[in-house]
Parts: sequence; C-alpha cells; structure tokens
Amino acid sequence: MSQKLGKHTPYYELVEAQGLAGCPICRLARKATDRYLDSILYEAVLDPAVRTKLKASRGFCAEHIEMLRRKPGRALGVALIYRDILRVLAEVLEKGRYRSGHRFWGRRGGGGGAAMAEELKADEPCPACAIGRETERDHVELLLAHLGDDELYKAYSGGEGLCLVHFVQALEAVDGEETFQRLVQPQLARYRVMLADLDEFIRKRDYRFRKEEYGQEGDVWLRVMNAVVGGAGMGLSAKAGGRRSPDIFES
Repeated sequence: MSQKLGKHTPYYELVEAQGLAGCPICRLARKATDRYLDSILYEAVLDPAVRTKLKASRGFCAEHIEMLRRKPGRALGVALIYRDILRVLAEVLEKGRYRSGHRFWGRRGGGGGAAMAEELKADEPCPACAIGRETERDHVELLLAHLGDDELYKAYSGGEGLCLVHFVQALEAVDGEETFQRLVQPQLARYRVMLADLDEFIRKRDYRFRKEEYGQEGDVWLRVMNAVVGGAGMGLSAKAGGRRSPDIFES
C-alpha cells in the first residue's frame, strides 16, 4: 500500500485493519502488546533493570500471561522475570508478622494479615495493559482525524466496525457533525445487517428449517460478539462464515 504525504504507518495499518475480522482497534491494540511482549522477553534476558521495573507490577495480568505462554522462546525470559518477583514475595512473607486488632476489608493497615497483603499487592498496573490502552487511544484519535479521507472512510464503512467499547470511546472524542455522521451511520448500518442476520440464523435453528443451508448469517453469532465485546471470537468468523481474514492470533 503506497503511503501519501502526511500519512504514516499507523494510518495505513488502521486502513488495513478495517478489512480484517473484528474490531480494528482491538486488533491493533493486541498487535502492539504482542510486539511489546516480544521485546520485553528479549530485554529481560539482557537487562536486569527491565526486570526490576516489572517487580512493581508483579509482572503481567492473566490475559498477557496467556499471550506470553504462546510465544516461542519465552521460557528463559519468563523464568528471569518471575524469579525476581518471587524473591520479593518470599521476602515479604519472611519479614511479615501477624498483627492483632480489628480487621476491615479493603482498608490499608488493618489487623491480621492485612499489612502483609498490602505488601504483596502490585504497585503498578500490568505494563502490557498500559501499552494496549495507549494504542487504543491513539488509533481512536487517528480514526476520527481521518474519517474525512475517502480511503479510510471507505474501509471503515465496508469493514466489521468498532466494538462497543471503542465505538463509545470514539463518540466521546468526536468533534464535528460531519465526523459524527461518518462514524455513526456505517455502524448503524452494520447493526441493522446483523439484526437481520440474527433473525435468519435463529429461524434456521428451528427444526422445521434446519435443512436450509446457511448464507452470510452463518457466522453472525461470532460477529455480534465482536460488535459488542470486542476480542470475543476475534477472527473466528474467518473459519465459520464468508469472511476470509487472518485470526487475530496470527496477524
């Protein structure tokens, strides 16, 4: 795809993502976190300072641990990161003492084991989540800034659209009636198509019509998950319906 003056790689990635299964913002955020996790595994092996920063977040959240687990060559980096974290946790337990007194759920400095519990908790959020949120924000802003461009608008109108979370983010940030209409009308059209497809899909599940073959409605149950939730079923429509685009885990 040739680049035009004033437009850079993120713009063209955003255009391209419109043509793939599911919410393009979800896809690009996952792509960014995937790249980050690749780099952090490499850096963790070489740079103890990187591992020190990860102590504060206690590593990564469950979602991004699962992404790490899928990566080839991840074992040494993961072992180094979590050895440092586990040392901190063990030290807290070694130094901690039971404190008598009243205990209050969620209150810092309470009795019993509350003080130890606070020491064990992460001080910082998952860094991969932070990368994902930054990417989401940047690409929502980029989408709104360029919805007036025919290239992006055509791709957005013809794609599967934004999930509800990212559509709401875009609505909260939209500035101008024309941009508002260019954002909303294609999304409304997609909702209407999906509603019709859902009606047809549900009709064909009736025993009286089960011999009828499925058309485009065959994967609507996956598309509607993407439309409302985002990552749910991402890319699976490529395997169950008419769209042939890479699964998000393969992009």
